[in-house]
Amino acid sequence: MAKSCYMLIDVNSAFLSWEAVYRLQHGETVDLRDIPSVVGGSEKNRHGIVLAKSLSAKKLYNVKTGEPLVQAQNKAGNNLVVVPPRHGLYKEASDAMMNVLQQYSPVVERFSIDEAFLDYTGMEMLYGDPVKTAYIIKDEIESKLGFTVNIGISTNKLLAKMACEFEKPNKVHTLWPHEVPSKMWPLPIGELYMVGRKTEEKLIHKGILTIGDLAKCDIVYLKKWIKGFGELLWHFANGSYPESDKGGTAFFQGALTHETDSKAKGIGNSSTIAFNLETKSAAYKALLSLCETVSRRLREHNFKAQVIHVGYTTSEFERFGRQKKYLSPTSSTQELYNRACSLLDELWDMQPIRAIGVHATCLTSSENTQINMFEIESEKSKFIDCTVDNLRNKYGSSIIKRGCFLDEDISHMLGGSWGNPTGNS
Repeated sequence: MAKSCYMLIDVNSAFLSWEAVYRLQHGETVDLRDIPSVVGGSEKNRHGIVLAKSLSAKKLYNVKTGEPLVQAQNKAGNNLVVVPPRHGLYKEASDAMMNVLQQYSPVVERFSIDEAFLDYTGMEMLYGDPVKTAYIIKDEIESKLGFTVNIGISTNKLLAKMACEFEKPNKVHTLWPHEVPSKMWPLPIGELYMVGRKTEEKLIHKGILTIGDLAKCDIVYLKKWIKGFGELLWHFANGSYPESDKGGTAFFQGALTHETDSKAKGIGNSSTIAFNLETKSAAYKALLSLCETVSRRLREHNFKAQVIHVGYTTSEFERFGRQKKYLSPTSSTQELYNRACSLLDELWDMQPIRAIGVHATCLTSSENTQINMFEIESEKSKFIDCTVDNLRNKYGSSIIKRGCFLDEDISHMLGGSWGNPTGNS
């Protein structure tokens, strides 16, 4: 078997780069990437933060991605150019990049709107050395689309992700397993994937200052300090991750897999909430809202899903995820919601949640579904879902909503638009 090989392609200052390219193509003479500038969102919708920054904004004024927009403006004063986000434009730019990547592998997985994993395993026979191919891909994206990317290469997705975070912009880096001690272990512990500010503080307090310190740490003591998450971080520090259980491969589940055929690989939705979710009742309500949109899309496209993934981002921007394959596929709103709540219960340690998502994969046609005697959707449930879908299709999505959403603290149908399942919403 061919040795596994993955590339992680990450757009440099994605939103800002895409804005800059679009504006230059439409007659502007000043490149946003060459001046102190940021893309910043709406304060009202909890997106009032710096979404992307130029290098000069970082170097001259220490502007940071994720910090409040007001704070960035206080640092730079009138010298900072702020442009609002245009997510439709960014989706088009992301899709254009995906089209380029698909020329080099049949399996390209969108990890986020500005990141994608490319499975290069076995592709050396067609395109040659992965490092040389990465440079070709990088240069092709810049020449055809006008923006730059970093590319990380390794034998697994974690190390490819870590490699991609090395020197920027417009670089290609490797992090093969034998390079971990020299390239990754000397890095500050805060640079390890999934180590947020609070976890970083806990580890530093225990004298763990570098990734190497964590890799050499006694896993028994580590688990006592930060519970089960400590074991996962220990694996990360050693360049690997478990294939299942809490975390593991779930941290590297992309939104969708883009392959050369047109078959849908998954349907999902996620949303940043206007306030932190700190109670189970609030988190459950957000899950129910997302399940409303995801299940509706499943039924619209005549699919049922057997694998459900729930993920969330904390107020400290740490990401967690868990997925499970069930005995029988479903498109029932209630059953999808029950499964999502069960996954959240297993995963959540009650950290404040700012963004949450539900993703359904392992899709099968509703017409060719194997029935399991222990998990049979009731005819009443099917009738209710069908009736609600028909009403919303005819009169709009707000014509009918569950009573728990009447106070309107959380929308009854969170997330992006429900459309083509091969899109990313």
